[in-house]
Amino acid sequence: MKARSWMVFRVLMNRYNPKTGNALLKFLPPEDMKTVMNQDIQSSDLIPLLYQHQRVLETMHYSWIKPLVESFPVEVQPLIVGALAPAQSASLQKITNISPLSVSSVVKNFIVNRLYTLLEKEHHLPVEYLPTTELTPLTTWNKKELVHLIDFLGLHDLAAEIRNIVNKRHLENIYSCLTPKQLYYLKVCTYQKEKLVPPKLGINPAEKNCDRLKVLIHQRGLLRLGKALSGQHPDLFWYIVHTLDIGRGKILMNYYKSQPIPNVTPILKLQVTNVMNFLKKSET
Repeated sequence: MKARSWMVFRVLMNRYNPKTGNALLKFLPPEDMKTVMNQDIQSSDLIPLLYQHQRVLETMHYSWIKPLVESFPVEVQPLIVGALAPAQSASLQKITNISPLSVSSVVKNFIVNRLYTLLEKEHHLPVEYLPTTELTPLTTWNKKELVHLIDFLGLHDLAAEIRNIVNKRHLENIYSCLTPKQLYYLKVCTYQKEKLVPPKLGINPAEKNCDRLKVLIHQRGLLRLGKALSGQHPDLFWYIVHTLDIGRGKILMNYYKSQPIPNVTPILKLQVTNVMNFLKKSET
């Protein structure tokens, strides 16, 4: 059976034989038994599997879908774009000049299934089946929220830098580039002891260059997030990466490791959860 079929089998075991399900495994060949045991799924709900193809495509940033669309013949591409979510379709139209064509629900479902197959995600767990960690809520965040998180994470690097700046005018050059919320969080960071010593940002505080400062802060935020996510389930990381645009996503991939980075990941993971809580509280 395909990997997806074994997932279904595991969920059905959880649903109808929650106590004695593993006893059924003795009737399977050893290789199949091992495959089922490797399906680390505790859920008994089949809905996530049934609608995974649709949900995955809907939450992906359109920049990841663009190469998939372009892999089809030119005459078919308007149908592919027309089958996507409205926001994705509109964004792809702007950058590709492909005018989407409306499609029936049957054709749309066929196209979405085909795109999902190209992603090779059928071997991976739906987000609902993933082990729950402190960072699991990030799989529900949209791109705008994740970018916001990254910007705030980078403020930890800026905080380490301004501790050594005493010139008030230099500080004002930096503070004036930040939003009131960012400025508040920056001051919170400056009162906290930095357990990691980051490299210099490379700014000249004597000059006010907000664009450069924001880029550097964002870059450092990406680095911190990638290392904080190290050791998380690879599928959880996949969902977060593909919610972001392809540029940011590929940068995160460069920082992510399959195992936690000793003396680094735990510290950065705590920073991520702190920023998550700060942003959510500040919204209320």
